[in-house]
Amino acid sequence: MTSFLYMFGSEIITDETKAYQGVSLQGVARFFTDTPFVMFATGTSCAVDLGFGMPALEKHLRSSIPTYSLDGKQLAEWGRVLELLADSSDFEASMNSITDSALLNYVVNETATIVASVQNDNAEKILSNADSWTANEIISRLVRKLPQSSPVLHMATPNYDLLAEIAMSASKVPYTTGFWGGVIKSLDWKQSQRQLTYPELVQTGRAKKQPITRRMNHVKLYKVHGSLNVFCKDREVVECDLWQQPPQGYERLLITPGTAKHEKLHDYRDVLLSEYDDAVRAHNRFLFLGFGFNDTQLVNNAITDKLVKDQSDGLIITRDSNSRIEELLSGTKNTWLVCKSEKDDSTRIYNNQFDDWLYIEDKELWRFDHFAKEIMGR
Repeated sequence: MTSFLYMFGSEIITDETKAYQGVSLQGVARFFTDTPFVMFATGTSCAVDLGFGMPALEKHLRSSIPTYSLDGKQLAEWGRVLELLADSSDFEASMNSITDSALLNYVVNETATIVASVQNDNAEKILSNADSWTANEIISRLVRKLPQSSPVLHMATPNYDLLAEIAMSASKVPYTTGFWGGVIKSLDWKQSQRQLTYPELVQTGRAKKQPITRRMNHVKLYKVHGSLNVFCKDREVVECDLWQQPPQGYERLLITPGTAKHEKLHDYRDVLLSEYDDAVRAHNRFLFLGFGFNDTQLVNNAITDKLVKDQSDGLIITRDSNSRIEELLSGTKNTWLVCKSEKDDSTRIYNNQFDDWLYIEDKELWRFDHFAKEIMGR
C-alpha cells in the first residue's frame, strides 16, 4: 500500500490510505467554514435531463437551422460549421464560423426553443420536489448557514434555463436576478435587493426599542449569458416570465456558443457582468458545480488568478474531469476536485499537494445530493 504525504495547515500527516482518506475528506469539509462564491454550469441541468447538454443542442440545430430560408452567405457559414463538426467534436469552437446576424438570431431562437422545451418537461417535477435539481441540496444548506452579518450567497451561471430559480422557489429560498417590478421587470440590482429586507425592533434600552432593517438570507444570482426570460430592446433589458417568444421590437438576450457570443457579451457587458465582476473580486473561496471550465469569459483571469496566484480556496464537484480542470489544478495548492471514477460510479478526489488521486470506493460524492448529505450534514 502506498504511503502519502500531505500538508494540512501547519500539521504534516504521513499515514496509509485510510488516514489519507480521512484527511482528504476533512480538507473538503473545511472548505465550507466560510461562504463560497458558487458557480454552476450545464452539469447541474444535465443531472436532471441530458436534453440540456451540448450534444442535444447540436442535434437540434442540425435539424432546425436548414428549415430556414438561408441566403448564400448564411448557407456558407452553416456549411462551414458542419464541416468543422465533421473534423472535431468541439461544438462551441465550430460555432465560431457564424458572423451573420440573422443566422445568429436563428441560432439564439432555436437554442431557446429546445431549452424551454426540456425545461417545461421537468418544471413540474422540480416544483413538487426541489431536490430533483440536485444542486439544490448544496445551495439550500449554504443559504441556511449564512451569517446574519453577511446573509447573501452569490451565485453565477452561464445556463439559460430556470431550473435553479424553480428549485429555489419550491424550497422557499429568496433570490434575486437583479430585476424588479411587475409582470415586466426592469434591471436594478439595488432596488431588487431592497425587496429582500424586513423591519425588526431591537432593544436599545430598558423600555426603548428601535426599528432596524435586516436583510433576509438570500441568493444573488448572476445569469451571465442571459436567460430564457430576459429580453432586450434599444439597450433596455427586461425580464418577463410570460413571453414565450420575443414581442415586436425585442430580442432574446442569450449569449450563444462561439466567438459571436463574446462580441454580444461585450455589447451587454455592463448589464450581464458588472455586478458579477464586483462579486468575484470580493471573494476568496469558489465552489464550482457541474463546471467543465470551457468558458473563457465566465472563468476569466480574475478567477484563475485568485486560484493560482493568490491560492484562494476552490472546490470543483463534477461528474467527469477533463484536461482543462486538471491543468488548472496543476497550478493550485488549495483547489480540490471531487469527480467520478473512470472505471465505475465511485468517487475520486484530487488536490495538487497529493501524490496521486484518492479513490473512495463506496461513495458517489460527485453527485451533488450525495455530497451534501455526506459532507455538509443537515
